[in-house]
Amino acid sequence: MSKKKTAQLLESLNERIDKVQSSSEFKKVLRFFSKFHNYSYQNSMLILMQKPEASFVAGYRQWQKKFNRHVKKGEKGIAILAPFTYKKEIKKSNLNSDTDDQETEEVKRTYFNTVYVFDISQTEGEPVPQLDMELENTNQELINLLLDYATSQEIEVGFKSLSGGTDGYSRGGEIVIDENANETEQASILVHELAHEHLHFNSESNSLSLSKEIIEMEAEAVAFVVMDYFNIESKSDKYLALYKESYDLMESFKRINDVSSRILNYLLAAEENEESKEEINNK
Repeated sequence: MSKKKTAQLLESLNERIDKVQSSSEFKKVLRFFSKFHNYSYQNSMLILMQKPEASFVAGYRQWQKKFNRHVKKGEKGIAILAPFTYKKEIKKSNLNSDTDDQETEEVKRTYFNTVYVFDISQTEGEPVPQLDMELENTNQELINLLLDYATSQEIEVGFKSLSGGTDGYSRGGEIVIDENANETEQASILVHELAHEHLHFNSESNSLSLSKEIIEMEAEAVAFVVMDYFNIESKSDKYLALYKESYDLMESFKRINDVSSRILNYLLAAEENEESKEEINNK
């Protein structure tokens, strides 16, 4: 695809982000981050722009080879961006003192090209296996998986009785959750505080100078994405609002998507390993 097509796609994406001005629009974007957590925030939004009803996408050949399905005749592909990396030799400014030849070094360069995917509704063929992860005891099992994730990140989690309207807090390597909250609330609070640990307790985040409102919005958005994947209603939407203050929404989207994908991918891999162990034990 031409550079012009890719540039047009990026321009359309920027225009779409500028139009996200209400909480309902914001949630719509977050639901796509949840649904397409293996995709970048840009590609999730591009899918949303072109096919809002999409639920599961794959490339033309991937549908054939992996799922034994075929794209229906006349269906239009969904344009997304794919990175391509190549190596290039560049000349250094200094000369080799022994040979008087100009030295070169090999560098990697990445560019983005337009590729096309198709939603499952645009295909036909063999039934597709269960795509989403199902938890037996949803809330408690999710809490256990999240606690395992916290341990893997060297984050201590404790449960205490909290007062003053506080349901949880984090302080860089330690999270405390209100033990009086119900399991659904505890799961949501735990994801929220894990998001703080990743987003707001590192040297990079300290240089962002984000307001308290934006910090809380990003953490609650991560909780919303993760909980939405498991079809669990979040405890509260009070932080899921867009603010009129000047800030980079695109950068917030990137941070939200990166952290929610990181958490979800761990949870899915952990649950898959448990299922594999059970299958082996049952043989």
